[in-house]
Amino acid sequence: MAKKIFFCEGDMKISIAQMQVHEGDVEKNFETSLGMIEKACSADSRIVLFPELFLSGFDYPNLQNLSKKMPEYINKLLEKSADIAICGTFLENINDEIFNTFYCLYEKKVMLKYSKVKLFEVTKEDDYFCPGNKNQENTFDLFGIKFGVCICFELRFPEILRKAALKGAEVLLVSAIWPVERLNAWRKLSAARAIENQAFVATCNANDKSGKWICAGHSSVYDPNGTLLSSAYNQTTIKTISIDPEYAKNVREKFPSLIKAYDLNCAGG
Repeated sequence: MAKKIFFCEGDMKISIAQMQVHEGDVEKNFETSLGMIEKACSADSRIVLFPELFLSGFDYPNLQNLSKKMPEYINKLLEKSADIAICGTFLENINDEIFNTFYCLYEKKVMLKYSKVKLFEVTKEDDYFCPGNKNQENTFDLFGIKFGVCICFELRFPEILRKAALKGAEVLLVSAIWPVERLNAWRKLSAARAIENQAFVATCNANDKSGKWICAGHSSVYDPNGTLLSSAYNQTTIKTISIDPEYAKNVREKFPSLIKAYDLNCAGG
């Protein structure tokens, strides 16, 4: 396992764990994720990001049963989080209501829980999932850095990550199962969120087939100027890249375009 690190000084290594999410096969997905966590630790990464619902996929007919298994697997991942932060989304069952919830696990603690607010009606997510509270927190602090998060379809709603950026988030994390037919939007929206928020954006998507969907892959890291730093393209792989969160602060200081909407004088003059 990697050496425990509490604060970020200069570059920080982040890993994006692009994998095939086998719908409904929790054990197989879990074994894949363990291997990727070990690789991230071997690369001295401080955080590893997984796709949306990376243990279960969107197995609609079995969501209730699958969701009840999640606490056991989350506890197993908590044990693996002593020296590396593990991020991704899980099924969460609250009084038999199902949420798609982003967790950040570190030092055997839950650092953040954020439930998906914008459900994707095209694939009937809203028939099976409850939306998260729109006022919930979507940032967390780790290694002296503020992170922001959103989940899949929410990438299309700039307000969600802007909310995190206005709270000081320098690194934005996106966990997704995004289809190949909308690959162009996936890439352009990811770069746009980086540019408009002057932040690093790390995305993690599934690749290959998950249920009836062919996933786009192309998990990537963009810098605050929207420049692509690394991509997994369509492979099952883990990509580790060094980023310097201080660079986001420098970009914001040199070109201060990150302002609150009500600061704009839209009336002109």
